[in-house]
Amino acid sequence: MTVAFRFRPALLMTALTVLAACAPLTVYYKQGASVAAMEQTLNQCEVEALRKVPPRILTRYIPPTTAPYTHCDANGNCYTYYRTITPGRFERYDADEGLREKTARLCMAGAGFEKVSIKECDPDQIEAARPLSATQTFPPLTENSCAIRLKSGRWKIVTPGAE
Repeated sequence: MTVAFRFRPALLMTALTVLAACAPLTVYYKQGASVAAMEQTLNQCEVEALRKVPPRILTRYIPPTTAPYTHCDANGNCYTYYRTITPGRFERYDADEGLREKTARLCMAGAGFEKVSIKECDPDQIEAARPLSATQTFPPLTENSCAIRLKSGRWKIVTPGAE
């Protein structure tokens, strides 16, 4: 039983990796801008947002959840007991995380970048885009644009007809 437990985290990580590979690419986009300039601007905006909206860590208590069950003895006397489904716990969270993300998004918008989601390319589009190399400059986007995630962690944006 212990051996099976050791493989579960690996299985979970594999499943999450496969799901992430199928998800659309969400990136800050500005036609003609370099990816390096976007990453530098994003870093500056995130640092500025952290300065303007520092973390505000709060703690909340999440009570246990219970479920009733009834047990009857041989004499027909029934008793209701409560079984703990999840124990109570304390959870820490950053109450200003959403505001900080909004501040960074507004900073990126001020620099001309907008957050876009680009669908994953299908196998035929991937084959047509070979050789695969990471996008260096953001191409024009159309409804036919798609993204290819590379093994390096980078991505290539493909816009059929614009290359």
